[in-house]
Amino acid sequence: MSPDELRALAPEPFAALDVLRVTPAGIGRGDLDALVAALVGGLLEPDARCDRERASSVFGDALPFLEQMVLDVSSITDAERVAAVDALGADAFSVVQWCWSVDVCTRLFYAWRQLFEAVPRPETLDPAPSLWEALESFFAAVARCDELDPVTTELVRLRGARAHDCRLCRSIRSLRAAEGGVTEATYDAVDHYERSALAERHKVALRLVDAIVWQPVAYPSGLAEQVRSQFTPGEAVELVLDVARNGANKIAVALGADAPHVEDGIEYYAIAADGTVVYGGQPSY
Repeated sequence: MSPDELRALAPEPFAALDVLRVTPAGIGRGDLDALVAALVGGLLEPDARCDRERASSVFGDALPFLEQMVLDVSSITDAERVAAVDALGADAFSVVQWCWSVDVCTRLFYAWRQLFEAVPRPETLDPAPSLWEALESFFAAVARCDELDPVTTELVRLRGARAHDCRLCRSIRSLRAAEGGVTEATYDAVDHYERSALAERHKVALRLVDAIVWQPVAYPSGLAEQVRSQFTPGEAVELVLDVARNGANKIAVALGADAPHVEDGIEYYAIAADGTVVYGGQPSY
């Protein structure tokens, strides 16, 4: 597949991703944005290097927090979170957004290369007014994709939610999937999917989620072929983009802003026509 053919499978999300790439981080301290990018690259890419001594001198007590956000956001402790916010001050939210943006772009680059042996050529587009607006546009563009069926989409979302231990994401369920007859028994299988009765298609999707989350630059042998055998190119692209969009929960988890809306049980959600999330409602069985 050529880069242009790959891009044509999801033109709106790829365009939104291009805007995200060129939108400034909005960090108020010199070349902090470049140092964040170098830190993420040094953690994920085998040939990348980051001057950790300089990173430590600049980020101070925020360095362990940023490293854990990239590698395993669920392991960030309250003490690390407090120390990072104190060290970063007014730049804390901007740094976390930028860290996630570089992180997800890196993971997407390796996903396209491993699954399609092609990387879409970026278009030259104007930056968004702010990084957060660029992120929101990307989230909405991905949410509007409709190649994948609701059940696969929801299983993929839940696997990522549990990997990142996002309390909000773990507490919600897709209204569309519920109306299609999916029960909690199906979702319970996410945690032990390889030993479950889930269809092979769903197991392959969850293997890909795990690869993107835990070993993004070197997928397990044979996984790309499994993905291509179970999903059309358009479905595979949407699957990868869903993992990326869902992974934005790392921002909330890192900052401790992932509290669920309900104290007990689950809450249903739906995707509106504009790609935004609407919470509430009940399945119309």
